[in-house]
Amino acid sequence: MPTLRRRVRLADASLTVPDDAAEPFFRYEFDGRPLKAALGSERVDVAETGGRLHLTADLHLNGTAFPALLHLRVVDRTDDRLLVVGTARLLRRATGFRLPWRRPATRLRLLVAAEFA
Repeated sequence: MPTLRRRVRLADASLTVPDDAAEPFFRYEFDGRPLKAALGSERVDVAETGGRLHLTADLHLNGTAFPALLHLRVVDRTDDRLLVVGTARLLRRATGFRLPWRRPATRLRLLVAAEFA
Protein backbone atom coordinates (compact mmCIF):
# COMPACT_ATOMS: atom_id res chain seq x y z
CA MET A 1 0.00 0.00 0.00
CA PRO A 2 1.59 3.31 -1.01
CA THR A 3 2.11 6.02 1.57
CA LEU A 4 1.42 9.60 0.60
CA ARG A 5 3.46 12.07 2.60
CA ARG A 6 3.18 15.80 2.30
CA ARG A 7 4.49 18.68 4.31
CA VAL A 8 1.66 21.08 5.02
CA ARG A 9 2.42 24.53 6.36
CA LEU A 10 1.00 25.46 9.75
CA ALA A 11 -0.56 28.81 8.92
CA ASP A 12 -1.68 29.70 12.43
CA ALA A 13 -1.76 28.24 15.92
CA SER A 14 -3.66 29.82 18.77
CA LEU A 15 -4.29 28.98 22.38
CA THR A 16 -7.11 30.71 24.21
CA VAL A 17 -7.18 30.40 27.99
CA PRO A 18 -10.38 31.79 29.51
CA ASP A 19 -10.31 33.83 32.73
CA ASP A 20 -12.62 31.38 34.49
CA ALA A 21 -11.72 27.75 35.16
CA ALA A 22 -12.95 26.54 31.76
CA GLU A 23 -10.73 24.46 29.51
CA PRO A 24 -8.27 26.12 27.12
CA PHE A 25 -9.07 26.11 23.41
CA PHE A 26 -6.38 25.01 20.92
CA ARG A 27 -6.74 25.89 17.23
CA TYR A 28 -4.41 24.97 14.37
CA GLU A 29 -4.84 26.12 10.77
CA PHE A 30 -3.04 24.34 7.95
CA ASP A 31 -2.54 25.93 4.56
CA GLY A 32 -1.15 23.86 1.74
CA ARG A 33 -1.92 22.77 -1.76
CA PRO A 34 -2.99 19.23 -0.90
CA LEU A 35 -4.67 20.14 2.38
CA LYS A 36 -6.44 23.19 3.73
CA ALA A 37 -7.71 22.39 7.18
CA ALA A 38 -8.42 23.69 10.66
CA LEU A 39 -8.23 21.68 13.86
CA GLY A 40 -10.00 23.03 16.94
CA SER A 41 -10.20 21.38 20.35
CA GLU A 42 -13.44 20.68 22.17
CA ARG A 43 -12.06 19.02 25.27
CA VAL A 44 -8.61 18.91 26.84
CA ASP A 45 -7.57 16.12 29.22
CA VAL A 46 -4.27 16.02 31.08
CA ALA A 47 -2.72 12.54 31.05
CA GLU A 48 -1.78 10.91 34.35
CA THR A 49 1.85 10.62 33.23
CA GLY A 50 2.16 14.41 33.19
CA GLY A 51 3.51 16.46 30.36
CA ARG A 52 0.93 15.04 27.94
CA LEU A 53 -2.39 16.42 26.76
CA HIS A 54 -5.19 14.58 24.97
CA LEU A 55 -7.45 16.80 22.89
CA THR A 56 -10.80 15.79 21.51
CA ALA A 57 -11.10 17.97 18.44
CA ASP A 58 -12.86 18.62 15.16
CA LEU A 59 -10.80 18.59 11.98
CA HIS A 60 -12.43 20.75 9.32
CA LEU A 61 -11.49 19.65 5.79
CA ASN A 62 -13.09 21.43 2.85
CA GLY A 63 -16.03 22.58 4.94
CA THR A 64 -16.72 19.20 6.58
CA ALA A 65 -15.96 18.51 10.24
CA PHE A 66 -14.55 15.14 11.30
CA PRO A 67 -13.88 14.08 14.91
CA ALA A 68 -10.19 13.63 15.65
CA LEU A 69 -8.01 12.81 18.63
CA LEU A 70 -4.84 14.83 19.17
CA HIS A 71 -2.09 13.63 21.51
CA LEU A 72 0.32 16.40 22.53
CA ARG A 73 3.56 16.19 24.47
CA VAL A 74 4.59 19.36 26.31
CA VAL A 75 8.22 19.95 25.35
CA ASP A 76 8.74 23.23 27.20
CA ARG A 77 6.56 25.31 29.49
CA THR A 78 7.16 28.61 31.23
CA ASP A 79 4.81 31.32 32.51
CA ASP A 80 4.50 32.91 29.07
CA ARG A 81 5.44 30.10 26.66
CA LEU A 82 4.21 26.61 25.73
CA LEU A 83 5.89 24.35 23.18
CA VAL A 84 4.03 21.18 22.13
CA VAL A 85 4.56 18.34 19.67
CA GLY A 86 1.95 15.75 18.83
CA THR A 87 -0.03 13.70 16.37
CA ALA A 88 -3.64 13.77 15.25
CA ARG A 89 -5.28 10.72 13.81
CA LEU A 90 -8.44 10.47 11.74
CA LEU A 91 -9.78 6.99 11.03
CA ARG A 92 -11.91 6.36 7.96
CA ARG A 93 -14.05 3.66 9.57
CA ALA A 94 -15.03 5.79 12.55
CA THR A 95 -15.67 9.07 10.73
CA GLY A 96 -16.58 8.33 7.12
CA PHE A 97 -13.55 10.37 6.01
CA ARG A 98 -12.49 9.58 2.44
CA LEU A 99 -9.57 10.65 0.32
CA PRO A 100 -9.95 10.73 -3.48
CA TRP A 101 -10.14 7.28 -5.12
CA ARG A 102 -6.55 7.70 -6.39
CA ARG A 103 -5.32 7.52 -2.78
CA PRO A 104 -6.69 4.42 -1.05
CA ALA A 105 -5.52 5.38 2.44
CA THR A 106 -7.40 4.15 5.49
CA ARG A 107 -6.31 6.99 7.76
CA LEU A 108 -4.98 10.52 7.85
CA ARG A 109 -2.28 11.31 10.40
CA LEU A 110 -0.94 14.79 11.10
CA LEU A 111 2.28 15.57 12.96
CA VAL A 112 1.92 18.93 14.68
CA ALA A 113 4.50 21.14 16.37
CA ALA A 114 3.54 24.56 17.72
CA GLU A 115 4.82 27.26 20.04
CA PHE A 116 2.43 29.50 21.95
CA ALA A 117 3.91 32.66 23.41
